[in-house]
Amino acid sequence: MVLAAGGVGVARAELSITSPTQGEFLNTPAPAFSGTTTDEYTLIPEHFDQVTVEIHEGTLEGALVQTTPPTPPFQGPAWRVAASESLPHPGVYTAQAVQGGERSAPVTFTLDTTLPAVVITSPANGSTTIGEQQPVTGTAGTETGDHEEVRVALYAGSTIGTQAPAVTLILIPHGGSWSGVFAGLQPGTYTTVATHEDSAGNVGTSAPVSFTIVAPARSSILPQSIFSWYPPAPIAGQAVLLISGSTDAVSPITTFAWDLGGNGPFKPAGPVLTTSFATPGKHVVRLQVTDARGVSSVAAETIRVSPSPLKLMQPFPLVRIAGVETSIGVRLSLLSVQSPLGARVSVTCAGRGCRMKSQSRIATATGRNRHAKSVVLAFARFQRSFRAGVTLEVRVSAPGAIGKFTSFAIHRHRLPTRSDACLSALDPSPIPCLA
Repeated sequence: MVLAAGGVGVARAELSITSPTQGEFLNTPAPAFSGTTTDEYTLIPEHFDQVTVEIHEGTLEGALVQTTPPTPPFQGPAWRVAASESLPHPGVYTAQAVQGGERSAPVTFTLDTTLPAVVITSPANGSTTIGEQQPVTGTAGTETGDHEEVRVALYAGSTIGTQAPAVTLILIPHGGSWSGVFAGLQPGTYTTVATHEDSAGNVGTSAPVSFTIVAPARSSILPQSIFSWYPPAPIAGQAVLLISGSTDAVSPITTFAWDLGGNGPFKPAGPVLTTSFATPGKHVVRLQVTDARGVSSVAAETIRVSPSPLKLMQPFPLVRIAGVETSIGVRLSLLSVQSPLGARVSVTCAGRGCRMKSQSRIATATGRNRHAKSVVLAFARFQRSFRAGVTLEVRVSAPGAIGKFTSFAIHRHRLPTRSDACLSALDPSPIPCLA
């Protein structure tokens, strides 16, 4: 980083929109816009060129649908202005801030006010199931921006009141359909409801479905369901052998079914099954055995999976910070991170006088750099003036990897102090980077 003492000169104002961000989904028909400016006249409000925002339909070349009212007079680099009326309809829009003769970079966002369509198709409302399990299926929204998770909550009773859900399944739809199983249910009446959220914050809710669980007639002697696994202490990604040791004193065991997720459904397989666990932690596995009489029993075990050895990010992140020294601290003109694809980059601000919110972004390939191994992420929100006593922290992290940590402390009447370290995916505290 190169810093120069503040001097006399004329520089063009830098104008930017920081909210909404590029590609963001909104559900507010009359959104608010905020950003920053480096207009030198911000310290003299009566000389300050007010900011307006032009909103175009589609791209910047699309029809101009609205120009916001100008910002009120203010001091400082931050500005905020709201749309004067609702946008004409949901869809894609592009906003550009205007101040005097300066224009910001355009920001494209999507107005989405439609709730995701989520429906429970089974069980039927008012149905009865014999046993301890209730399969549940349904459909989910498939519009752009609809999340990849559907939450299905189960409540005790025939209605949903103030009671908390007994269990909530988090299911991933495939082709717009989803399925799961509520297991280990006691006899009684239950009500289930599904919700589906989108990137704009809209939440679709299904109609509630009630069903009754009835206990089956059981033999007094059940098969004994037990199993073990090898290796006894697996690591993430390693092949694990599940071995049934089940027995039955009355009738031969005819069916083996395994539940590798711990909450169903069971899938038929043999007495020996090979699998692996992609993530470290405690993984619940269940085995259901059924004998020739049709009588079943279930065994559940918790397999503790250790994390795989961490690897250094490739390519390793590069943090760039540039600016000039001022009488009260530093004015940054650049804060960017060259990050490998898939990593999360977070910037936080702490210390006296810092009220900025942290910002996190995922390094994602775009059309121009879809074959690249890394991308450069610019954090325009932090390209502004900071007082002495403020510390900026940059963290680049990814599961199973060693990332980067950069601290940038700002002082009065002397240059900032920068320190760089490594960041383990298993610990939020910085660690020394080994040579």
